[in-house]
Amino acid sequence: MSEERPTRPEAGSAVESKTVEPLATIVIVNWNGAHLLPACLDGIAKQEADFAYQTWVVDNASSDGSRELLAERYPWVRVVPAECNLGFAGGNNLALRQVTTPFAVLVNNDAIPEPTWLAALLAPFDEPGGRHLGATTGKVVFLPRFLRIRLHTPTFVPGPHDSRELGVRVSSVTVDGREALREVLWENLTYGAEGPSGSPYFWTRGDGELCVPIPDGGPVTLGFTWAAESRKQVTLSWDGPTGTSAGGRADLAVGPESTTVSLTVGGEAPRVDVINNVGGIVLTDGYGADRGYQQVDVGQFDQPEDVFTACGNGMAIRSSLGHELGWFDDAFFLYYEDTDLSWRIRARGYGIRYVPGAVLRHIHSASSVEWSPLFVFHTDRNRLLMLTKDATAPMALAAVIRYPLTTVSIAVRTLRQAWRARSQPAIRPTLLRLRVYGSYLRLLPDMLRARREIGRSAAQRRASLQSWLVSR
Repeated sequence: MSEERPTRPEAGSAVESKTVEPLATIVIVNWNGAHLLPACLDGIAKQEADFAYQTWVVDNASSDGSRELLAERYPWVRVVPAECNLGFAGGNNLALRQVTTPFAVLVNNDAIPEPTWLAALLAPFDEPGGRHLGATTGKVVFLPRFLRIRLHTPTFVPGPHDSRELGVRVSSVTVDGREALREVLWENLTYGAEGPSGSPYFWTRGDGELCVPIPDGGPVTLGFTWAAESRKQVTLSWDGPTGTSAGGRADLAVGPESTTVSLTVGGEAPRVDVINNVGGIVLTDGYGADRGYQQVDVGQFDQPEDVFTACGNGMAIRSSLGHELGWFDDAFFLYYEDTDLSWRIRARGYGIRYVPGAVLRHIHSASSVEWSPLFVFHTDRNRLLMLTKDATAPMALAAVIRYPLTTVSIAVRTLRQAWRARSQPAIRPTLLRLRVYGSYLRLLPDMLRARREIGRSAAQRRASLQSWLVSR
């Protein structure tokens, strides 16, 4: 472990931490993120805070020169080296278990804090009722700004085994010639990514909205590569300058053959911020979700309020409470570890406050690809682990029993579709789900022990905590 260095004066302290004890330790987990760290750390160095804080980077055995970068450009950062990739949960824990400051603050290496982020995040602990807070969580918006585009097109239903109403199949989106398909926000238009992870595509609905990341100022040329079941028209429209009724519209053709069309959007078209997370929710079926996900930020989340869960990217927690709870569960590796920790914070009787003034700009899925096998494995397994530890017995059992039944149903449907099409069945999704369940069963004894410990130290019953759960 490297020698701890004092907080640099311009990074939130009027004098070195030898004379002023830091109030918080900022912990950043890094794995091969040398290209991400400078923007994150430069943002942390510019924090406008009247208290001292220190910054630690846990390096999860990076091989891209991250440690050399930190030593050369950021000597005021303490590096906590890991001998292997411990994931988000284990990597954070490696540092968090050494934290002695009153507060620990977590931020992703692919996030850039606004100058007032840290001060705003910690302020509620000193406000009336703050002694009852266990954690705070801020507003996370996507890093780029976006153009909102509305899409309208006739739909069709694929067949008896797929009742979706589909519009067009989009396989590429370019912005001034640069591929941006994975950066487009599709939540309000499509049914999610389909196809292989290396070349995904999206089927749209007949009506909806997509947000395309575009640079500030000046005109931009957008390209769409798409196809449909038959020849038809797609209408794309977007807003004009704020305070005017003028906007843009393009009527474009699509057909069975994949074609690429382009259009130019004027520089006066408004760019908007889109929300990544404003605190978390858990649905009544046990799935965690980002509150406000992919909503255009128009001020609808500008008031502080209590939320059920905090986001691991941009949360602050009382260190004393974190030590009592054992911080994150190492077994989770990544995903759902923050939801599990939040559930345990609330079980101890502490609140979690959303702070709208604590703003981070985040590169979504910069370190892991959403809906990749890695993503699916950990989200599926960790959801079952979390419910086993934290939820009521009926809720946990329902999820644990439903998962293998759904796996069998998927396998049968896949075999039937392959038989009808006289093709090889797509067995990888089923095999992945079997891996998920096998890993869950292996960890089940540890989760049951953790469940008993949570129950013994709980200040709130599990049933009362589930009043926070949200219906779909």
